[in-house]
Amino acid sequence: MNIGKFLKGSALLLALMLAVVGCGKKDNPFEPTTNSAIGVSSSNLINSGAVTITPGLGNQLVDIDGGTTGVQAEIVITFPVYMDPATVNLTNIQVENIQNGAISYYPELKKAVILGTWNAGDYWCRVTLTTALRTKGGGYIDGNGNEKGDGAPYDNKRHYVRVGVPTTPAPDIIHPALTDGSPYGGGINPIHPLFYCRFDARDLDSNLVRANFSVKDSTGRSIALKSDGTLWTGSNWYVYFRTTGTDSILASNAPYTVNVNLNALKDTNDNKAVWMAYGYVPNIPNAVWPFRTSTTAVGDYTPLYVSSVSNNATELVIAFTDSLDMSTINTSNIKLYKTSGGNITAAVYGRIYTQPSDIAARQVRFTLENAPAGSGNYRLYLYRQIKDNAGWMLDMNGNGIGGEAGIPGWNIPSDDYSYNFSR
Repeated sequence: MNIGKFLKGSALLLALMLAVVGCGKKDNPFEPTTNSAIGVSSSNLINSGAVTITPGLGNQLVDIDGGTTGVQAEIVITFPVYMDPATVNLTNIQVENIQNGAISYYPELKKAVILGTWNAGDYWCRVTLTTALRTKGGGYIDGNGNEKGDGAPYDNKRHYVRVGVPTTPAPDIIHPALTDGSPYGGGINPIHPLFYCRFDARDLDSNLVRANFSVKDSTGRSIALKSDGTLWTGSNWYVYFRTTGTDSILASNAPYTVNVNLNALKDTNDNKAVWMAYGYVPNIPNAVWPFRTSTTAVGDYTPLYVSSVSNNATELVIAFTDSLDMSTINTSNIKLYKTSGGNITAAVYGRIYTQPSDIAARQVRFTLENAPAGSGNYRLYLYRQIKDNAGWMLDMNGNGIGGEAGIPGWNIPSDDYSYNFSR
């Protein structure tokens, strides 16, 4: 199963889960820093697409004085908001190969005009609007377009114009994006898989991908891999790997984790690799995804799920799809909270126990003596480390891999489970 297919399935599953648990999780005691790697929000950034530069990207500088040596030309930049005139200069707006450059800012027009001379020839010139170029309110252009204040060089807006007719295309300013990876999923992958990363840019430095792609087993041991070539399909760039031996060194019915260090990846024009919705941000988190090998042996290959939660006058009854490893049924993995307005306000003590009939029924009980009838709203949390007797952890995102912390860049929710109810 590839990640593209999985994302569609996980989105549907997530919608179903939210319908079951009510208002959804606004607080999660198990995941306090899920989005810590994403850039800082900023309310006064300029949308990079709202800035107009003439001549347009890849267009030629027009010689406005044919009687003078070289190319005398103008570059006109129109902003959507009023800029701080003190920042509109050729230090904060960098123009390659310009001679005798001068810049004028017309605040009533929200426009900057750059006049200069370039040597005659056939070459490309880069124009960079840096983050030091500011609005009246102190904001700058969101060069990477992710609506986050990432700073320089991540939010520098780059633009290319040309003198003459260069024989090479304009320098690439597109960041290659990791869009897929394989293998992925639980119980469906061969024990001798073909690994790959898929990017949407042809000029990716595949040697860097090979040096920063790793696979580890559940103990953290690295699996030795070798290159298995690359492929450009016309729209996607694949980098392939295989295990080193003729026979796979992966174990049957075992979990593994793939890790791609995106901070170290770039294309041949030094454009840093990105990961789906994160954008080109500083210290982008590694792309990490799990998979499990298939098996030919007899056994239990189904992760653990919560089948139902019911509450009565004295207790919650939590039922599962398989027999439980009771050592994982404890107050570290089962928590109850009081809530208000969808937010956690206090922890609630309760006793966890089972009756003799609960073992066969695959269920446990949580007492509600401290959550009396009429006392308000509550949220039950089950931590993903709860296991069945075969060692499978809770798999509430339904992708066949139990015990996942959640990967926001892949839109993969955590395997933790929550249940909202009122008393």
